[in-house]
Amino acid sequence: MHHPPDRRVRPRPQCRAAPRAFSGPRHGTPRRDDGGWPMRRIHSATRRIAAAAAAVAVAALATGEPTARAASAAGGDQVDIVNTETVQVYMDADGTVESSRVYEQLVLKGTGNVTVKNPVSTEGLRNLDGFGDFDVEDGEQIGTFDVDGVTRARSVSDYDGTLPLDIDVSYSLDGKEVEPGDVVGEAGDLKVEFTVENVTSESQEVTIPDGKGGTVTRTVDVAIPMVGSLTTVAPRNFTDVKSDQANMAGDGKGGIKLTFTMTLFPPIGAAKATFGYTAAIEDGVVPRIDVSALPVNPLKSPSFKTAATSYQSGADTGTALADGALEIDTNLLKLRDGASDLLAGLLQLHAGSEELQTGLAGKAAPGAKKLAAGAGDLDDGLGLIDDGAGKAAAGAGALADGTGTAHAGSTKLRDGLGQISDGLSQLSSSEGLPKAAAAVDLLKAGVDQILAGFGSVGQTGTLMDGLARIEAGAGQLSAGATQLEGGLGQLAAPSGLPAAKGGVDQVKAGLDQSLAAGGSLDQLAAGLNALLALDCGPVCQSVITNQILPGVATSRTNLQAASGGLGQVSAGLASAISGLTQQLVPGAHALAAGAADLAAGATQAKAGAGQLKGGVVQVRDGLEALDAGLASAVAGVLQLDGGASDAYAGSSDLADGLGTIDTGAGTLAEKLGLLADGVTQVHDGSGQLAAGADELSTGITSAAEGSGKLADGLGEAAKGAPKLVDGAGRLSTEGSKVIAGKGADTAQNYGTLYAVLEEGAKRADAERMAYGAPSDAVGLTAYTYVIKAEDGEGGRNWIRTAGGVVLLAAGGGVMLLRRRLFV
Repeated sequence: MHHPPDRRVRPRPQCRAAPRAFSGPRHGTPRRDDGGWPMRRIHSATRRIAAAAAAVAVAALATGEPTARAASAAGGDQVDIVNTETVQVYMDADGTVESSRVYEQLVLKGTGNVTVKNPVSTEGLRNLDGFGDFDVEDGEQIGTFDVDGVTRARSVSDYDGTLPLDIDVSYSLDGKEVEPGDVVGEAGDLKVEFTVENVTSESQEVTIPDGKGGTVTRTVDVAIPMVGSLTTVAPRNFTDVKSDQANMAGDGKGGIKLTFTMTLFPPIGAAKATFGYTAAIEDGVVPRIDVSALPVNPLKSPSFKTAATSYQSGADTGTALADGALEIDTNLLKLRDGASDLLAGLLQLHAGSEELQTGLAGKAAPGAKKLAAGAGDLDDGLGLIDDGAGKAAAGAGALADGTGTAHAGSTKLRDGLGQISDGLSQLSSSEGLPKAAAAVDLLKAGVDQILAGFGSVGQTGTLMDGLARIEAGAGQLSAGATQLEGGLGQLAAPSGLPAAKGGVDQVKAGLDQSLAAGGSLDQLAAGLNALLALDCGPVCQSVITNQILPGVATSRTNLQAASGGLGQVSAGLASAISGLTQQLVPGAHALAAGAADLAAGATQAKAGAGQLKGGVVQVRDGLEALDAGLASAVAGVLQLDGGASDAYAGSSDLADGLGTIDTGAGTLAEKLGLLADGVTQVHDGSGQLAAGADELSTGITSAAEGSGKLADGLGEAAKGAPKLVDGAGRLSTEGSKVIAGKGADTAQNYGTLYAVLEEGAKRADAERMAYGAPSDAVGLTAYTYVIKAEDGEGGRNWIRTAGGVVLLAAGGGVMLLRRRLFV
């Protein structure tokens, strides 16, 4: 308790001079519980506490605590101050606290005069260096020191704070739990179990990275980090001593010293530690147990700093893993979307390729074959027409020559009518004019057949209708061939099939890059294996090992199948492009040229046939005139009575008719020549048409085969593409997202562990002293627990003391003894 400044306790006579630093309100040395003054005990306790204070200093250095700092002294000198607090707790054998004290030691090193204010417990405060008193004000021990070298000041008082550790000891003998006193004098198999718990934990909120670029707040239990050791000595009557946790060695007296080390703070250790030993005992006892503990800053201690760094690294690794997995997931989603687009394109390509194959194989190829056959037939027919036209032209020339001769003869006839009378007898015979009239009739019939063969447009089976149909068909063929050539040119253009092949090759290259060594799939597998190496927990390892990694392997197989299908698609497109550029386009070009020539020749042939028909009509008209003239001549000859004038007139009509025939025959010969030329041109065009049609048929057949391969390859690619979409989706859902979640969990878990260490370090710095240290001083606190032995000597000592008291009372020395005790 704190005494008012004006209250003084009268000191006992001093055994030695007290440091002049202490003056003011004084606290006398309190009596022991039995009423005596603990002079000897103070000296022995002083030695033990000095040793404990030295141990605290050594432990502080081992755990990385700061060294002493200089305090300013009067006159500009400096004095280094170290304040050690040692809380000593005595407990009975079953762990019940009997008493607790705090020993304060100030060590001042340097030169100068310095005033020190040291926070202390004032309850039962007494001086361990003499009988001097202390200045105490507001819970602080105040002293002024002249330091020249090293000066120490020590005190002890009752500890009225909360102890940081709870210690429990349990004993079992031959498998049955017993009290400590029940072990004394017994034999059997002894089991001792210690439970030490750090009870300084407090709930705190900490803010940690969430592994996703943000932060999250968690409530955690933060204890003052405590480390320590428990030591006991199993005496020589303990044999077969065993422990899984202790460091054991001989004590030099036949016993076995067991030392247990404790790290009493999470996450490096645990707030509660349980350990113990077993032994076979004879004449059993419960040996003394010593526990030492002190606060430690795990971020500064060399023993724990590495572990703290590893927790921070674990949090950073988890964040990096989550970031990498999210980046992979983003790329997988892009791959999935691209695969979806690819699937849609492949389906369209497949449908188009099937339509192309159907059109080429089912329609274009048969049509091209029919076209080639028809072009061949047309070429053969035109060859016949060409031959007939040549013969007709030759016949027309001969006819012109004959009519010219006939015309000349008619002139001579007219001139020789004067002589007609001489030949009337001959003309009237059957070999005369009647035979000539019959010949003219035959000639008219032949001309009529020629005119019927010419016919007109729309009259089926005639030359004019056939030529009109050839002209129209040739025009349509030319337009269709030109359109076909343009369509095939578009397919062969860079934006046509080459562009489709380029897109397929690009997708295949992307897939091959993902499948290549060191590609995205290998990176994903490496990330998963790295996560396994981090020991992310059994559930995480099971998901990665049994689901995600096999899913990656399945996706690799699906991607390889898709790549193979795309390779077939690319090969089919290459075959189609080759057929287009090497066969179809040249064939279509030749077809267009032949069709154009055919159309021009057909037009020219039609025009020539029209002109020829006009000449034949003129010939027919001439024959009509000739027939009329011959009839008149015959009538004149037969009617000689009509006179020579009628005969002469008839001969004039004959001469005129033959002139007309001669003119028409010349025109006929000229027009038949033009017809022959036109038919020759048409024949030449039909030959080119036949050749082009053959090439077109061959090219379309190759294109049909290539389109079949293209359709098959696109079909396989279309089958594999959904697997690619599903695989990328599953990799995203079951792979990268899970990894990102695990990475975030890892970052949060390790971040929480490091935050607990960090907050514990703050508490270790702020609360490591039981009462505090002077300003500018290094403060160190240690806790020692002594669990007393149980060996039966307590009862025997009580009997001895009672006997002694009886003897003293009987001897009449009670008063003298009383005087000695209280003077």
